[in-house]
Parts: sequence; C-alpha cells; structure tokens
Amino acid sequence: MKLSNPIIHKLFLLALPLIGSNVAQFSLNIVDTAMLGHYSSEALASAVIGGSFFFSIFIIGSGFSFATVPLVAAYDAQGDHIKVRRVARMGLWISFIYSLLALNLFLFSETILLAIGQNSEISKIAEKYLILMGFSMFPALAVVTLRSFLTGLKFTQVIFWITFAAFPIKIILNWILIFGNLGVPELGIKGASLSTLLVQFFMLFCFIFFLYYKLYSYKIFNRFWRLDFDFLKKVFLLGYPIGFTYFAETSLFTSSAIMMGWLGKVELAAHGITMQLAGLTFMFHVGLSQASTTLVGNSFGKKEDKIKLIQIAKATLLLTTLYAFIVISLFITFPEFLLSLFLDKNLNSSTDILNLAVLLLMFAAIFHLVDGLQASGLGLLRGIQDVQIPFILALLSYWIFGICSGYILGFIFKIGSIGIWLGMVIGLTVASISLILRFYLKVNSLYLEKNI
Repeated sequence: MKLSNPIIHKLFLLALPLIGSNVAQFSLNIVDTAMLGHYSSEALASAVIGGSFFFSIFIIGSGFSFATVPLVAAYDAQGDHIKVRRVARMGLWISFIYSLLALNLFLFSETILLAIGQNSEISKIAEKYLILMGFSMFPALAVVTLRSFLTGLKFTQVIFWITFAAFPIKIILNWILIFGNLGVPELGIKGASLSTLLVQFFMLFCFIFFLYYKLYSYKIFNRFWRLDFDFLKKVFLLGYPIGFTYFAETSLFTSSAIMMGWLGKVELAAHGITMQLAGLTFMFHVGLSQASTTLVGNSFGKKEDKIKLIQIAKATLLLTTLYAFIVISLFITFPEFLLSLFLDKNLNSSTDILNLAVLLLMFAAIFHLVDGLQASGLGLLRGIQDVQIPFILALLSYWIFGICSGYILGFIFKIGSIGIWLGMVIGLTVASISLILRFYLKVNSLYLEKNI
C-alpha cells in the first residue's frame, strides 16, 4: 500500500486531532511527574506508584466509555440518531456507577499499597495523592465517554482543542498548588491531585457546552435520568471486555512498577520517568487506533465488503510501523536529553536515576513497535465489535508471557530491572501477533458466513 492511498489520507486526517488530544491528555499526567520531580524524589516515587494505582482502576471504567465509539460509529452510519444518543447516555450512567463503587479503593489506598509490598513512606504519601484522585474519577470517565461519542461521529477537532486548552491550566494550577505560589499554601503532592480534579471538571464543562449548543440535534442530555436497560446492557457487554483488556495491559505496566519498587527508590523513579516518555510517544498509536475503530465501525455498520476493512487495517499498520521507527531512532540517539526533561539533576540520587533510565529507554525503544502494533490490532477488532476473544488473548499475552517472564527474569534469574523490561517486551510481542492475526481471521470468517 502506497502512502498516497486515499484511505491512509482519510485515516491520518481523522487520527491527527485524536493524536494531539491524547498527547495533551497524557501531558496532564506528565506535568505531575515532571513538576513533582522538581519538588522531591519521594513525591516523584509516590506519584509514580500512585499514578499506576489510579490508572489501573480508571482504565477498567474507561472500557465502557470506549465501547461507545464502535456503537456510535455504526449507528451513525445507519442514520439512527436515537440509538446514538442512547448509547452515549448509558455510557455516562455506567461511568457514574463505576466511580462510586471505586471510591473506597482510593480512600484505603495506603493499606492496599502496603499489602502489595510497597515502601511504607511512599505508600503514606501516595494515599494523600490518591484520595483526591478518587473524586476525580467520575469527571475523568465522563470526559472519556463524551470524547468517545464525538470520535464516533468524527468530531475530532473539538476534542483536541478542549484537551489542549486544559494543558496550560494544569501547569499553572500545579505551579500554584504544589509549590505554594501566589499566596496559596504549599500542598506538595496533594496540590497535583487537586489540580487534576479541577482540570477534569473544566474539560467536562467544555464538552457539555459544545454538545448542548453545537450538537443539540442528538439530544443526549434530554431525559438523562431515564434508564434504558437495553442499551445499558449493550454498552456494558461490549465495554467490560474492553475495560479488562486495557486493565490486562495496564497490569503489565503496573506490575512492572510494583516489582521496580521492590528493587528500590532509584529503580522505581527511573522506571517512572522512562515510562512517562514511552507513554507520551505511544499517544500516536492510541489516536491512530481510535481512528481505525471509527472507520472500521462505519464500514462495518454500512455492511461494506471485507476488502474495505482489510485496506483500513493495512493503512493502520503501515502508519504504525513508520512512526515507530522514527521514535526508536530518537530514543537511541538522544536518550539523556529526553529523560532529563523529567528530572531535576540537583535532586539526591538524580545521577543514578538518569543512568538507569538511559539503559531502560533502550528496551523502551525495542517494545515501542510491538506496543503500537498491538494497540492497532485492538482498535481494528473493536471496530467490528469483537471484544471477548481479544480480551482472552490480551490476558494471556500480558499476564502469562509478560508479567510472569518479567518476574522470572528479574528475580529468579536476578537480572533485575532489565529482566522486568524484557518481560514487557515479550508480552507485547505475543499480543501484537495474536491480535492482528485475530482481526484477519475474524474478518474472513464474518464474510464467509455471509456468503454461505
């Protein structure tokens, strides 16, 4: 497939605002890591483990939000606005219920972190961060639901602009609240979580405003209190495998952070800043995956032939691979410069942290390609609403091949941090191969059934 292919052009134009919004969204988290890295090494380590804790819970709930993308794309392709708004409403309902149920995990997060072997000092500081993060769960999930609704309708530019606008607000609030500027008391790590809560409500208000005044014809807030059991069930059944698939992948990274915590503060901090950089560059793949879900969902809803679906898949995988090689070359060529953006060299142990992070970034370069390919595979599969088997494949890849091999290499073979990162490489490689193969087999079987 040539780069001049119109499908590549269409996919890239749809993905570009999503990539930008994902970078801006991820940067909101990077701001915490970067600014707390200039506050204290204890706050940095606590934010790393606390952020992993929050994200593990958040990502399960986001599955219900992301389930709206293929459903909205398919129903919109059929011109059915009623079903489109019912999907969005029930996505918001589930987000609210999930947030209430999850709150207790944050209120008792210190106990949980201690139970999984984390340092007592780090766990105590992390709980201060996580309590306020727990209250930000609903606005965060509601934002993802409305973003997904707009993605399914191909209104991706507004997603970028709202998320981009939140970024400087987050920086300013962190500067005020973490360090105690403009007469505000110095809150440290609690200031980072408070700024997150405020920024999430800001974005939620902006999305509601846009939907109410610019997309009023969909009427997703009319009679919002009415339960629609059929669509609640539909979003739930499609969403929980997506959420647990994300959780399986996140567990790979969270488990690696936990195991790094067993090795020490330096290892955990080095792992944290390396993962932040790897995560930032990964946002391209997330946006591309979301765009592929929308295009495949539209095509699937219109019942177009399998050639169109295969062409979208080829375009997605080609763009994924090209971008991955650009990132790999940057990681290998400029490791110290890139990592130093996240660490104050005047802090204690900063030299040890940076030296280890440079080594870990070499492994991040290796797994960046397979990480992007597995994300593309998942996005394509969601477009055809295939989520059950991909969840099983992801679970086996991330937990059996990824976490287990990381533990064996890191602690039984005593390779340490390198072994843990090799485990992640193995898990992501197995996932990318199995998920892409699943998409091609599923598409062929779907159209074979139609022809029988």
